[in-house]
Amino acid sequence: MYNYHNLNDVEFESLCKDVMERMLSTKLRLFAKGRDGGIDLTDSTSKHNIVVQVKHYIRSAFSNLRATLRTEVINIKKWNPKRYYLCCGMELTDANIGEVYGMFSEYMESDANIITLIEIDEFLQKKGNEDIVRKHYKLWLYASNILNQLYNQNIFVDCEALLSDIEEESKYFVQTEIYNDCIECLDKDRILMLTGHPGVGKTFTSKMLVLYYASQGYVVRYTTNGIISDIKHALSQEKDAKEIVLLDDCLGQHYFSMKENQESELMSLSKYIRMHENKKLLLNSRITILNEARERYESFDLFFKEKKIDKLTINLDNITSLEKAKIFYNHLVAKNVPKEYYENILEDKNYLKIVKHNNYTPRIIEYVTLSSNCLIISPDRFAGYILGVLNNPQDIWKNEYYQRIREEDRAFLTTLYSLTDTAISYNILKRCFEYRLLQMSNIDYTLNNFEMVLMRLNQSIIKVIDYKGEKCIGVINPSVNDFLKHIFSVNDLEVEKIRSSILNYLQMERCYSEAELPQIIEKKMIDGTILNIDFNTKMEKNYFITSNICEKNILNKVYRENIDNFLQNAFGGGTIRGLLSYVDILKLLLADPILSYYNVENILDEQTIESLIDILDMDDLISIINVLHEHFYNSEVEMEFSLWFADICKQALSESISDYIDNISVSEYCDNYDIQDLMNDNMSYGQYGVEVDERPVKSTIEGWINDNVREEISEKLGILHEHLQIKIAIPTIHIDKSEIDDVINSYLESGYDDYDDHYEGRGSSGESYLNEIEAIFER
Repeated sequence: MYNYHNLNDVEFESLCKDVMERMLSTKLRLFAKGRDGGIDLTDSTSKHNIVVQVKHYIRSAFSNLRATLRTEVINIKKWNPKRYYLCCGMELTDANIGEVYGMFSEYMESDANIITLIEIDEFLQKKGNEDIVRKHYKLWLYASNILNQLYNQNIFVDCEALLSDIEEESKYFVQTEIYNDCIECLDKDRILMLTGHPGVGKTFTSKMLVLYYASQGYVVRYTTNGIISDIKHALSQEKDAKEIVLLDDCLGQHYFSMKENQESELMSLSKYIRMHENKKLLLNSRITILNEARERYESFDLFFKEKKIDKLTINLDNITSLEKAKIFYNHLVAKNVPKEYYENILEDKNYLKIVKHNNYTPRIIEYVTLSSNCLIISPDRFAGYILGVLNNPQDIWKNEYYQRIREEDRAFLTTLYSLTDTAISYNILKRCFEYRLLQMSNIDYTLNNFEMVLMRLNQSIIKVIDYKGEKCIGVINPSVNDFLKHIFSVNDLEVEKIRSSILNYLQMERCYSEAELPQIIEKKMIDGTILNIDFNTKMEKNYFITSNICEKNILNKVYRENIDNFLQNAFGGGTIRGLLSYVDILKLLLADPILSYYNVENILDEQTIESLIDILDMDDLISIINVLHEHFYNSEVEMEFSLWFADICKQALSESISDYIDNISVSEYCDNYDIQDLMNDNMSYGQYGVEVDERPVKSTIEGWINDNVREEISEKLGILHEHLQIKIAIPTIHIDKSEIDDVINSYLESGYDDYDDHYEGRGSSGESYLNEIEAIFER
């Protein structure tokens, strides 16, 4: 049996409506109890030939149902229907059914007109009724048992942050038409970009979509760090592996912050997904950020204009008033808003004013129904409070920040924002916040201020996330970041306070503009205070310092250990942009005055060089081999150096070439070929229409790729210094033929439907949902 306990009364009534319409082959209408004298569903507003009464009563006693039904007898006599049905969310005994039938036998053909939970479940289990189950989200969600497997790494990979509160959020979810359209689009075309203005539910809908696909056997891969190449490399190479990738806020949250080469990586990932029928890609972005990306990056704009993604963009602003009403009601019920507050929502039909408000967004509804917010308002002012927030949505966090939290709470929030607009490690935030507190006056340091602030703000402004066993902290939703961004833009004194207490390099990147940051870095490098700044790893810190030493020609003995560690340990540049390449750093380290001042030559022994070249890709490896050879050739150590250098270079190059061949991307090579012309050349008209002889197409593509790869490797090896006597044989190149099949199939697929046209004009204007909305609230 499906789990019906998670359905609220509105959801159960909607389910019964769908079930009874299918059973009776009749369209039914829903009415508010205050308007119809007790009818839930009827076939005709004038004749009432069929009347269906729905009684939720899940987890209730029969005595409660009996008492309610006795009062319904009078209403039924008033309407005098030809057929009367009762749908009940209980499992009734034979005696219970007999008693109910005795009350209404005059209007029932038999006791079969009493539809209990058992009959409802049996009906839904029948073949052909799967569409009803799928329509009612919570039924299949709990039936799939997927919520009990949230941290099963075979299903969700690196998704703890995404799914940390998804079980609670699923209580508020409404399966909108747009959600259904998203599934249709992903099923058909496998790539979808969700856009919309802040707060319309892009991330929430994305979560529910990946949850649906997880229940269908897909592995979910997720990132908010924007490192798309990591996601692509993590995808399974097994042809039948079902995976869906979610890139949440893929272009940045509230300002355009696309990482270096990210637009090309995004396009590359999209093309890869196109070529693999068991992969899906779900992206979301704010409309303004998406437009800015297209304006600033010509190739990215062209990618959309070529209809690779553009036609699959769905605007989440277009949700109907009825769907908005259901979202509002779900929040009121799931958050147990007290009865007296709910009654104020009913007064003068305030719910209609809220649902129809031009500034309505799910995010605002989530905020105003939080117990920490609504319960500070008296019950008789609850609806007015909500409407006030809707009238001035830009001030959603203003009163909270200035009036309801303490000075150290505000410092906590601005410190958090100075580090991230997603989530940051508990330990990093704690260290930075406590350093900030040391700069503040009137703070009681005998208290554990960090934990006290965390307790006060948790689940009201911030949330705590368990990510791979590590506690992380972020804001409760992106609108908090929008507000904090405003604080940073208008409050210069607060920004200066944060700048004076910077402890982590992330804060430097976020608290200074692109124009200011180089000067700040140079100052800290010259005076040595950069050593007091924390980085993600020691390797990242060493890389950062060594790069800036080389770029700015800085001579300071305090950095000798950093250079030593940089050369002696595997590189780890991290995510910091603008640093010199390994090759450029090595060139500058091997030139005076840096070479002599830091005694670099003494560090570059056989073990260090072997470790250094072991981690590089082919291009960097060849460049560094040339740099090292040029430096040591004809030097005093040239003979000793040449004895072992050629051997380790040959070994490293052989491994690098093998890795290069193993990581061939068939789809990327095929982007450079005219596959359509090739297919046209091998096309004929057969018994079943146009047919393509795929064998010569596959053979030709395989030959093209093989030739191209060999040419590329030969050209790269040709750059090696002429004095290096290294002969490398290029191994046999094995092309994954299944990937070529995927390329061909992608060209054989039909064109993409224009979803934008389909959604044009959908929305709340001109809707006629008044009866249904009243039926939701007035019950």
